[in-house]
Amino acid sequence: MTAVAPVGSRSARVRRDGRTLAFVWLVTLSLSSLPAILAVELAGVAPLAAHWVTLGAAPALAAVAWTWRPARPVARYLGVMVVVFCVAHLLPPLLGHLTAAGGSDLSRALATKTVFLLVAAAVAAVLVRGLRMAPREAFLAPGDLAAPSGLRLPGTSRELSWAVLGPLAAGALLALLATTTWLDSGLQPASLERLVPVLPLVIVCAAFNAMGEEVVYRSGPLATVVGVVSPGQAVLLTSAWFGLAHYSGSVPDGFGGVLQSGVLALLLGGAMVATKGLGWPFLLHFAVDLVVFASIAVVGT
Repeated sequence: MTAVAPVGSRSARVRRDGRTLAFVWLVTLSLSSLPAILAVELAGVAPLAAHWVTLGAAPALAAVAWTWRPARPVARYLGVMVVVFCVAHLLPPLLGHLTAAGGSDLSRALATKTVFLLVAAAVAAVLVRGLRMAPREAFLAPGDLAAPSGLRLPGTSRELSWAVLGPLAAGALLALLATTTWLDSGLQPASLERLVPVLPLVIVCAAFNAMGEEVVYRSGPLATVVGVVSPGQAVLLTSAWFGLAHYSGSVPDGFGGVLQSGVLALLLGGAMVATKGLGWPFLLHFAVDLVVFASIAVVGT
């Protein structure tokens, strides 16, 4: 006779957790750019139309989360991801129409990033006020900037702290991206003269975009899923979503953009979970966006 595991046993929890994890991945991929990528590439559907069709999956996912016990812990994450999906895919076309007239590429970027930062503030308010999460619980505080990173120097048992790893990573990202952007664009040293007068605008755009994306695309999803699945799975989930979002209409884009942005998101998400805040994720993201908006300023002005 085969023994049946009690409901509260470890094996029952493993089965339940496995089903919950599967549903979390279903929510993440369903509300990512993946359905639109497939619709555009395989059927030639317009991207915006594909995103509206994708949003139609939200009620079905909500019904599953409401009625299926293993999916119930995912309800808050599902709600946040619907908001994130709308901000990422349905808001930009609207902002594009509002900011299309006049000005340089950089000034139009400032307008859209200012609105995006206001949206991020609204998302933060939903997390703190609506979901009653403490700022630290919602990854909205700076966090412990000297938290252990989990990495050790080769040949030693000494663990690096984020106080050391953070500046090293930010400097490496800035240098690597600046070098590759410079070489790919074929810019000449004289091009830097065009950057100097608009450098304050570049810094503001980079700061607004980095803060907005970290709050909307990382703090919200991570805060609502990190207690449902393991921290490692939570970082992987949000990184997959973030990478797929860079397939088109972003810098970088294409399959290379998916890979590069996904790897960057692993670093940013890992920093957010390790430090329990958005201090280092913001600074690392800011270092990357400095190069992105500097490139826009040099090429587009």
